[in-house]
Amino acid sequence: MNYLRSVLMCVTVLISGLAQAQDLGSLNGTPVNEPAGNSVYLLSKWYPGSIRTTNDQFYDGVSMRYDVKNDQVEYKKDSASFRISDGVKEFTIASGTDLYIFRSGFPAAKGLTEQSFYRVMYDGNVKLLKRYQSEITAEKASATRTMEHDALLYIEKDNKITPVTLKNKNSFLKLLSDEKNKMNYVIKEENLEFDGDDDLVKLLEEYDSYKAGRGGDN
Repeated sequence: MNYLRSVLMCVTVLISGLAQAQDLGSLNGTPVNEPAGNSVYLLSKWYPGSIRTTNDQFYDGVSMRYDVKNDQVEYKKDSASFRISDGVKEFTIASGTDLYIFRSGFPAAKGLTEQSFYRVMYDGNVKLLKRYQSEITAEKASATRTMEHDALLYIEKDNKITPVTLKNKNSFLKLLSDEKNKMNYVIKEENLEFDGDDDLVKLLEEYDSYKAGRGGDN
């Protein structure tokens, strides 16, 4: 597990410990007898996780799954399943090999809204976000994550969301052009080939660190 995921896990655990868990009965879920039409789940199994609502209520230790097709969360209470159509600000799913942190409230991107959920891959001054479109068929507990073939990456910077692709370095380097020389140096020194998400995470970490060391934009 790389540094980013370790930090994210620690933060999530800390939040879970400080927040007062709410009873699932107060969640406004709709009973589900069958999956919604054309549902596609991120992971085929139910996993434990947490939910934070838009009114800042926190629910931990929830058995849940994420429908990427309908962009909605389902949870289990006893033996019944429920679907939440709105009111969720953030949720996490711990699969055993990875921690998935999803959040809404970002500026609307093309074809998406402020209510759309993104997986937060890097949560700095700039953010790396991912949108899934299909089930993850195999998880690998490795230091390097390859990019799912149909997942979409976005960078949030200066309150704007821009789609980027690992195969096109210019798609994200142009967003970091204020530190062009530093970024090219990092790519060379770290041997970043951008064949996986982690390489772009590393570049954004270096960008934020360098900007902070210089006093922001100064």
